[in-house]
Amino acid sequence: MAFRAVVVGPDRYAADSGVESHPSIGISAQQYGEVLAADAMWGPGSCRVLGEDEVRTAEGVMSALEEVAAAVGPEDTLMVVYVGHGQYWSDLPGGQVHFAVGSSHRARPWTWLSSWYVYRALRRSRARLKVLIADCCYSNMLPQLGGDEPDLPGVLGTRDEGTCVFTAVRNEQSYAWAEGCAALPGELARCTPFSGHLLNVLRRGTRDYDHRLTIGLLREAVQTEMERCEGGDHQAPRMALNDAREGTALFTNHMEASRRVKAPPLLEAPADWARALLLDRDSRLHELLRDEYATGAVVALLTSRRDEASRNLARHINARANDLFTAPDAFARYWSQAEKALRV
Repeated sequence: MAFRAVVVGPDRYAADSGVESHPSIGISAQQYGEVLAADAMWGPGSCRVLGEDEVRTAEGVMSALEEVAAAVGPEDTLMVVYVGHGQYWSDLPGGQVHFAVGSSHRARPWTWLSSWYVYRALRRSRARLKVLIADCCYSNMLPQLGGDEPDLPGVLGTRDEGTCVFTAVRNEQSYAWAEGCAALPGELARCTPFSGHLLNVLRRGTRDYDHRLTIGLLREAVQTEMERCEGGDHQAPRMALNDAREGTALFTNHMEASRRVKAPPLLEAPADWARALLLDRDSRLHELLRDEYATGAVVALLTSRRDEASRNLARHINARANDLFTAPDAFARYWSQAEKALRV
């Protein structure tokens, strides 16, 4: 399971373009690259921050995105981050939101990158989870990433796949501010407000007991931080999910364990574990995997059931167990329980 990201942040435009250059855009893009490289779930080499030549044209952006999208597998996560200018022309077919590239001119829609092409590349990728983070004006008008077109499936219909669109603005006021927020620490104060606060959450973490940041936790943390920020009257972000679960883990929770709230009591009976993990398969799986016997018993129970969701979950846990229980004695303890389902 790999995590791959493409970050697009054109921050310089021609003097006669009518599009304002903002250093905060480029700084935000670089910060995404640094934060993701330092995250254990992503790591060095997981994030491709496009260079100035690549973000100059729609061709450069889409060539890079198509290249990364083609390389991801069905167990991977693919994320695209766009920081920059957004525009919406209602008199164009379909009225798509458009993203600025370095050669864009305000009065020439054909010089901008239609969001439809970004959506198409994401939908066609084999990634199980597809995420778009859009920090730009008119991002509130972006639709769900999952589409109804039969040749552009957003998801394949299983509980393990889905899409997520996270935008800088959510209401009728479509403008996203580009100037930095002075309340943020260090270099993040020079980022755009939405990206700066989002990156601050990723660096600092949250007080939730889970050691990972899920989609839902990220949304709540960013929105709460921006609402309470004393550095300015920030826009409220928006998140649209299509089959993706709010409990899907996306980043590492970097908050020190001693500062987090206590975890709920440990579950004991295999049926209780099965019920909890069917609701959110990864939220407490790391707790179950601390006990080889308990893990094997849960896999045995799920395998014995006839529904596909239980069997899919059993395969997922078994794969994690095989990766983790490499010592012969640990695997023996796990398998002594897991094999019971095969004897029925």
